[in-house]
Amino acid sequence: MRVADAKQAFSSEAAVFVIAVMGIAALIAVFAIVPSGTGFTALSTGGPSKAPDAGLSSFQSYSQLQAYMSANAKSAQQYNQWGFGFGGWGPVEFPGAMGTVTFTAVATMTESSATETSVSNTPSFTGTNVQVQGVDEPDKVKTDGTHLFVSTQDSVALINAYPPNSTALLSTLSFAGSTVLGLETTTNRLMVIVQTNSGVELVLYDTTSLASPVQMENVTIAGNYVAARMADGYLYAVIQQPSYTFNNQGNATAAMPMVTQAGVQTELSPSSVFYTNNTAQISYYTMIPSISMSTGKESVVSVLTGPSATVYVSTSNIYVAYTNYLDLFDVDGVPGNAFSGGVITPQMVVQSQNSTILRASYANGTVTAEKAGVVPGTVLNQFSMDEYDGYFRIATSRFATIDGAATTSDDVYVLNQNMTQVSSLQNIAPGENIYAVRFDGDVGYVVTYQQIDPLFVISFKDMAKPVILSALKVTGYSDFLYPLAGGYLLGVGKESVQASGGNFSYYLGLKVSLFKVDANGTSAQVAKLDIGDRGTDSPVLSDHLAFTYDPTRNITVIPLTLYEVSGNTTYEGGFPADGNPVWQGAYVIQWSPSGLTILGRASQYPAGQNFGDYPNDSLSIDRSVIIGDYLYTISQAEVMVSTLGGSFATVATVNLPP
Repeated sequence: MRVADAKQAFSSEAAVFVIAVMGIAALIAVFAIVPSGTGFTALSTGGPSKAPDAGLSSFQSYSQLQAYMSANAKSAQQYNQWGFGFGGWGPVEFPGAMGTVTFTAVATMTESSATETSVSNTPSFTGTNVQVQGVDEPDKVKTDGTHLFVSTQDSVALINAYPPNSTALLSTLSFAGSTVLGLETTTNRLMVIVQTNSGVELVLYDTTSLASPVQMENVTIAGNYVAARMADGYLYAVIQQPSYTFNNQGNATAAMPMVTQAGVQTELSPSSVFYTNNTAQISYYTMIPSISMSTGKESVVSVLTGPSATVYVSTSNIYVAYTNYLDLFDVDGVPGNAFSGGVITPQMVVQSQNSTILRASYANGTVTAEKAGVVPGTVLNQFSMDEYDGYFRIATSRFATIDGAATTSDDVYVLNQNMTQVSSLQNIAPGENIYAVRFDGDVGYVVTYQQIDPLFVISFKDMAKPVILSALKVTGYSDFLYPLAGGYLLGVGKESVQASGGNFSYYLGLKVSLFKVDANGTSAQVAKLDIGDRGTDSPVLSDHLAFTYDPTRNITVIPLTLYEVSGNTTYEGGFPADGNPVWQGAYVIQWSPSGLTILGRASQYPAGQNFGDYPNDSLSIDRSVIIGDYLYTISQAEVMVSTLGGSFATVATVNLPP
């Protein structure tokens, strides 16, 4: 166990492979691990990928598509039996939502009516914390510097936000019986992403009148939401719908992707459905719709894939990663992994999972399925992937056999635009898990953890030969990394203490770290803040959208639940005591080259009532926005406006719809 009660050494979905890996590893020799001089092991390799170049092809006819799906039905049945990607660990399947796409035009608008215009007298404000500049990410809160658009479970509130003395609820959009997943906005436009029993609705509104928004378009795609981005005035979504149905005996029947326009149901054009050479794991149609935020014009392409879990979007490409599971049993008479041609190799044995990455390019609303590639291991989250200077970088964790023992290891791979491997750094941290990744230009940061936190700094100045420049060891770990100006790096995670016995540590309270990375790659922890005791937590650790940063003031806003220990801080045997919840709200932290300073904090809970005494989750802050000199904190029940600095006094509140 890496961190007691906090992180698992192996993902539950992959644990089934441990016995197979350990059993076969004894029969096959494993490549030697090359030690480096920096206290960790790493193996740098170059040359082409061991996996073939996976070009994407589309179908020429419905009969060809049907024949392809029918031919792979046995694989679908086998994988469904074992639970691999057919409703086991993939996206949720909704009854009665099989294989349909519905386009409903509610109002028509001209292109010129949504032209971007600057808002006069608008103060500076913070936006959504996105991974790629110029590529926005849907979130539950959006602002234009004057108004707030806030989603709750099944509604969206349109609020006049600035100045605070004019704060008021202008209108509410209701989606009863559904779940609002996220919002996107442009001038006079609001996109609401909604999950329903029928699938995913992408609902576009004309917000010229915020008091009376008008629905323009409703694009409904059966299946489950994976991700979305907005770039250059278009929303691009990734939605998955099952490609097979199963009867009570587990027999698979192919489902065709269907489109309903103006009440007429038709099949999605076969030329819009693409496939890779990994035919054994085609459990879903990965639908990628694009919608113009100005006119509502839409289009859809589809790729047959496994269950997608992670999406990264650059300014020109959409990358969708999904896990392939090692197939040690027979599928359609072909043993071994689908990419291996039926040959079980030592490399396959030491990696019980690998990841296929689909690349689709996009521009001006047009999405083109391009290529697919494969790398060993699985990714942690979207920050594990990045595009830079025409190359794709990805950090993965995998099972490995090192010195005869089954363990885990971490790698970084570089692929070109053909999704062919250019280089790799393998076995960066044997026996450890990746906790955070961040790429910033020609530098990459990888945090792994077992007992202490090595922060690896990797140079990508030569994409053919990535180099580990340093590995900083500090206590605790970071779950989220944020690059700052001047070579500084902010980390948000947990502090920990090493157990007196055993190869693990106990997590403690929240830790905010300030790192300095020099030009030569050496790094140091300049300062850290320890907040609370064991149990203190923040949504930032698992959701980067909860993190707010204001570069004009060098301040960050971090929502958290504070736990504190009363009495002894440790139990008998040195086990750290669990804290009790005493407060919930947002900390405002400022950084400078000399350190970190807590400027203040804000809470929506009533004065005189501690969080532990008043456990109303609807008042738990999980988002924040800075507009001008004011801090806007958002919970499920309320928007609260506070002065930014001093006592952080409350100056206004708006109740959100229940």
